Amino acid sequence: MSYPFELRPRMLGADQHTFIWTKNGEPILEVAAPVVVESMALDGSDCPDGDRTIQFYQEIERQANGFKATSRFQINIETTGVVTDQWTVFSDGMFAVHRSVTVDSAAPNAGLRFGLHVQPAFPEGLDFNDLQYYAPNACYNLNDLNEDGVCDYLDSRSLSYRDDRLNSLSVLAFHPQRKLAMSLSRIDIPKYDDQPLRSPGQRSFLQDTDIGALGFQPSEHAANGCVLTAYYPFVERSRSNALLAQSRPSWGAFRPVHAGDSFTVSYAVRLNHSDSPHSALWTLMNKQMAILRPTPVTLDRAPEEISRLRLEALSHYYMEDSAGGAGFVTNCHPQDGKQLGNIIQYGFTGQNILNAANLLRARTSSALDRQKAKKVVDFYVSCALKSPFGFTYGLYDVDKQRHNSWWTGLLLPLAYAEPGQNLESLMGPIYSHRQSIIDALSRSHGVYTRCVLEETEALLALYLSQEAPPASWLQVVTSFGEFLLRAQESDGSWRRAYSLEGQPMTEPEEWFGQTFYQQRSSTATVVPLLLELARITGKEVYRTAAIRAGRFVRTHFVDKVRHNGGIHDSIYAKPQLIDHESIYFCCRALLSLYEATGSEYFRTGAVRAGQLSASWILLWDIPLPPNSTLARHGFRSTGWAGCDTPGAGYVHPMGIIATPDFLRLGQITGDSAFLDIAELTFMACNENVGRKWGYAMEGMQEEGLLLSPWLIDDPMFAADTGFGGRSKGEGNKTCLPWISAVTVWAGEEIKQRFGTLDFAELRKQFAFAAREMSGHHHVASTDRESTSSADDAPVKVSAASVDVKEISVEA
Repeated sequence: MSYPFELRPRMLGADQHTFIWTKNGEPILEVAAPVVVESMALDGSDCPDGDRTIQFYQEIERQANGFKATSRFQINIETTGVVTDQWTVFSDGMFAVHRSVTVDSAAPNAGLRFGLHVQPAFPEGLDFNDLQYYAPNACYNLNDLNEDGVCDYLDSRSLSYRDDRLNSLSVLAFHPQRKLAMSLSRIDIPKYDDQPLRSPGQRSFLQDTDIGALGFQPSEHAANGCVLTAYYPFVERSRSNALLAQSRPSWGAFRPVHAGDSFTVSYAVRLNHSDSPHSALWTLMNKQMAILRPTPVTLDRAPEEISRLRLEALSHYYMEDSAGGAGFVTNCHPQDGKQLGNIIQYGFTGQNILNAANLLRARTSSALDRQKAKKVVDFYVSCALKSPFGFTYGLYDVDKQRHNSWWTGLLLPLAYAEPGQNLESLMGPIYSHRQSIIDALSRSHGVYTRCVLEETEALLALYLSQEAPPASWLQVVTSFGEFLLRAQESDGSWRRAYSLEGQPMTEPEEWFGQTFYQQRSSTATVVPLLLELARITGKEVYRTAAIRAGRFVRTHFVDKVRHNGGIHDSIYAKPQLIDHESIYFCCRALLSLYEATGSEYFRTGAVRAGQLSASWILLWDIPLPPNSTLARHGFRSTGWAGCDTPGAGYVHPMGIIATPDFLRLGQITGDSAFLDIAELTFMACNENVGRKWGYAMEGMQEEGLLLSPWLIDDPMFAADTGFGGRSKGEGNKTCLPWISAVTVWAGEEIKQRFGTLDFAELRKQFAFAAREMSGHHHVASTDRESTSSADDAPVKVSAASVDVKEISVEA
């Protein structure tokens, strides 16, 4: 990397100053609006934007490591004060600003919000869509799968996200031509938040919260048409999924202020050259880790004991019928453990074969549990053998002794609906929200590619682990493998779902995909299975198919950052979600191809996918409402994985599935950050298990947790639906079989690959030193350069060892 970038004061007029960054004299970036003051609308309208005033600095004072800049403000005559920005220059392309706001006088019920705008300043200019935009885990490459230049889920280019939706408290814009990353981060960890005092539908309100917002938006009529934004307290504009799913209104808080009030917030502007957005995000994430200093959750019992209890709880939800049906049917509110419907699900939310395999492999399983697991496998195999393609219906209703092709997830209740039953009474407003899709799907039968893969892959692994497994198990696996060879398209991809006759399912497009990327979103899932079939059968055709698919996955999903569709149900504006599971599958596919071929092409793809996957992991403890369930139990959010971009701030334990591959990436790259992320994730996903968290039995865990406001006004999740009360600091009131499947598997997979679940031992094994999480931000040292004292001269730091405490960030 080339340093330094230089920070220079810039005079715009009398008492109007700002800053500009240059490199070798060329302008790169500028503070377009040093102080944006937004106040609650005078006319009493419910407007999240409020009334805006843009202030420049009246004074800039040079100091040893940066500048002190001040701006006095006056709002509506009665409200006055001063903003003091302490800019500190670091040697690694980081420029920190510690903002102090003091209110001298205030009108009654005054509410203020303060912003900072940073804008590119390239001489050649740029359009908004010349850059790529990232806000992990709320936004990846603008979330633009249809490539129309706006976010698919919010239909806007003006985007801002609450801090508690941002895993590393950062947003980043990447310039592909210049290979330059420009980022804006918050570097003081938000300390408190609560439910705002507001009426349903109210979009602007007074709230004393430490949650701010970061984002990006177009700059109309400017040569450089993009602005990075920071606001305190938060505002989410021009749209948000915080309140309602369909209209997606914006909302925002104003801080109640009074004479003598003062508060602070700190940000970092960073400039870094990177060869790709993946490495740019990875660099930013590592720099934020050095400042946020995440520490793993401490578990109250050994991971092995947690896994034992998970399997014990799973066994409680085993069911069989007189027709030979057998499976794990967990489908309950974990708070009471009472079944909502006895449905055996395959893949995705069900994972029946993986659960059975976990029970069969566990040394602590009883003879009865092993018998149950064997029946689960036998039932699935007997059904899959009836198909020449090695798959079967996605669901089996134990009570009615019938198969169904219902498409799981949010629509699962329809699998156990009675003919003629009022579906809206069963599902609530979700039914009307998705009625056209429900009507179309109810007439179709088929399976998701991912769902079949998950059951088939678990079956093959179980087959290979047994001394004398039935030949029928391998027959099912090879039938599906042969189907994949026939179904692979000329570009190396597979479709998202197939009918029971083996034909691609494309209608309704609102469910199976409206774009090229959506329709082929599950391609990565099957690659490791094909490679394993190539290994055990010796057939090169499987390997060739996997390689072709790997090129497709890297080209379209990883390099272009268009991964999507890991999750199978969407209540948002578009059918497939940009989610963590989809990039996990890409990483897993490319890593398996690297292991099989030794190709640097696949190694690079795996590392890039792994970097994206790791960016879905939370690096800080989000403050929760003090009276919320999670806060009362002492929940910590560090290490949890985000689920999808439109639902950013919702986390789930599925992230644990990536931990074995994070560890392997650490091995092959020598980058200890992958191991750090693996440890954070593994510990977090085993955190909230058992009775002490308010669940009905030991070993039980909730499917997902809300760490940020999500659809809080939407009737789909009203309190009387049974799935209501989904406010910040609460769970999603759901427990399904996948939870035990992936969490137990991840622990066993780590032990199988690396021999231990002790991360200190893994560090020794990998020859990694422990990350100095409790230390300060350090950079390799040479002497700090002195600079000219002229007003517009830069403060330039070539390379220095600088303590982040110099920013005056309060603990």
